[in-house]
Amino acid sequence: MNTLTLMETFSAVVEAGSFTAAAERLGLSKSFVSKQVSMLERDLGARLLYRTTRKLSLSEEGSQFYNHCKFIMAEAENACAEIMDSQSAPRGKIRITVPQSLIISGVSQLLIQFQHQYPDIDLNVIASGRVEDLVEEGIDIALRVGQLEDSSLMSRRLADCTFQVAASPEYIEKRGEPTQPADLTQHNCLIYAASRSNHGWPFRTLSGELITVKVKGNLTSNDGKLVIDGMLKGLGIGFGPSFLFKKHVEEGSLQLLLTNYYQQPTSISALYPLSRNLPRRVRILIDFLAENLST
Repeated sequence: MNTLTLMETFSAVVEAGSFTAAAERLGLSKSFVSKQVSMLERDLGARLLYRTTRKLSLSEEGSQFYNHCKFIMAEAENACAEIMDSQSAPRGKIRITVPQSLIISGVSQLLIQFQHQYPDIDLNVIASGRVEDLVEEGIDIALRVGQLEDSSLMSRRLADCTFQVAASPEYIEKRGEPTQPADLTQHNCLIYAASRSNHGWPFRTLSGELITVKVKGNLTSNDGKLVIDGMLKGLGIGFGPSFLFKKHVEEGSLQLLLTNYYQQPTSISALYPLSRNLPRRVRILIDFLAENLST
């Protein structure tokens, strides 16, 4: 008899707690179920179940084998579900968390575009840079900017970016242009509080040394748009990922500073829980972002 069939019967007996209950669940006779389990034990050369008149209990080998059975049965179900799902339009819910810096730089428009393309997928977008427990909070994808901390999460690099310093031409004309990172201590620096480097801006010197400059200014906010607006109005100098300034630099409303002192390029990444069977809708969104996200 097919080994997978015997494994399914054995799993049903373990989960039901008796041959009688397993037989009812499988629509078979009790004697046939018992015969299948005996055939499996004979084929394996090991006792899987201890049988008494009152109860069944797993042997050590039976417990180990049952764990394998659960995994194989789940893989079989997932394989069938994946093929069935691939024959229809992707649907379901995706819970995604996105730093506000990405929201205001245009990722929000990409997510709206994605929703137009896949109307049967429901997006729940959380604008937050907080490091959530994805599994505990039921989050499918987290977008992150910068170096990733060691974790049990899977990651995929979506795009490259560089952390930059910028100010408006009006501010530079009024206060002058810093020529080295240390000069920032003499300037009004606008602090994006949601950034990990909110009061200490990191740079690499011309000799390759990594330094952090403690900055200060008269505006600190966890609202990235407010910081950008302050920069555009000539209030001070800002620090952030390149995608945050790109549009304004191209328009000439912001000017990049200290370009010789930037660290190596970093990345925008998608994090998601470790899973052998990532839902198709989640894979589609990750692929969409990787294809369309540009910095």
